[in-house]
Amino acid sequence: MLITRWTGGLFRPATGLFRFDRSPPSASKRTISCSSCVRSTVNSPPDGSQQKPYSFEPLSDRALVRVHGEDSVSFLQGLMTNDMRHFEHSRAIYTMFLRVNGRVFCDALVYRHPEAKGNDDFLLECDRPAASRLEKHLKLYRLRKKVQVLLDETYHTWVAYRAQADPEAKALPVDERKAHTDPHLFKDPRLPRLGYRVLMGSNGDQTEKLDRLLETFPGEIATVPRYVPFRYTLGVGEGELNLPDGKAFPLESNCDWLHGVSFHKGCYIGQELTARTYHTGVTRKRLMPLQFEGLPLEDVPIDVLREADIKNQAGASVGKLRGYSAGQGLGLLRIEKVLPAGGPLTLSVPGITHSIVCHTSRPFWWPNETNTRS
Repeated sequence: MLITRWTGGLFRPATGLFRFDRSPPSASKRTISCSSCVRSTVNSPPDGSQQKPYSFEPLSDRALVRVHGEDSVSFLQGLMTNDMRHFEHSRAIYTMFLRVNGRVFCDALVYRHPEAKGNDDFLLECDRPAASRLEKHLKLYRLRKKVQVLLDETYHTWVAYRAQADPEAKALPVDERKAHTDPHLFKDPRLPRLGYRVLMGSNGDQTEKLDRLLETFPGEIATVPRYVPFRYTLGVGEGELNLPDGKAFPLESNCDWLHGVSFHKGCYIGQELTARTYHTGVTRKRLMPLQFEGLPLEDVPIDVLREADIKNQAGASVGKLRGYSAGQGLGLLRIEKVLPAGGPLTLSVPGITHSIVCHTSRPFWWPNETNTRS
């Protein structure tokens, strides 16, 4: 068994501002405009230094599925990779739902319902295109359990994050008292650097809610979407584009290192392959960040980019592209082929003859020792 250690890297922070789909915001997308939303409320810390501001951004490509009822905990426990018992000391967890063959059906963030009166009411945040499929998937296994499953339009998801913070920062400068007492605010359970998720009510004036958020977080409303390329710089996949249904595997998608898999709970759908892979101690491929030289793919159709081949300097395939946005990307890469060797990688895109160069590095949040092959 080979154990590799990697401390260097060629990765640099993101500067691009575009989404993977590169389409401008459509009129159908929900926006908020008010004088209090666009002002900056960056506060100076006691030592006089200037804090890096948070950005607030609506995630219009995310949807919510509500699961509630007296059997909801045991129901979800048997269908997802994480352990519902974590809700004894947490308000949000990350998880994946798998197909029976162990491949990813979809990933989700699970929250306690902000207005729940008991401990059996949850909201599952997932990719919007996957929401109706997830609803049907859950209803398929409901059987006689006392559980209700429905799409929820009561809330829309926002994110609060610091794109320009120290890449290895663990503590975030917020009013922790307010952050922990606001039932609509959830610390992202995957990584501290991913910030907070905010459930904004879809009814009524949201100006007051945004003002309260700006009192909790030093920051401003983002005028240009930046969250996706920021997330790519961290090497974190999310949604069907990065974790394609029926193709992705949970450990290759870093679900274990993002606190989304429990290896101590009972059985769940798709568990066998995940457990077997974990106990062998070997995961040869994982999602990793990519930084491209320039903005080489802004005009390339999405369908052409999907699963584009990534090659090393010798011309050998080392992985596939799993996402691109504003010069940042995600690749499903063979760890032993890209980390020890270092050096530039090239993307092979049909119809493009010039060289598309990118670099990768080991994300700072990965364990110090990574098994790459047996």
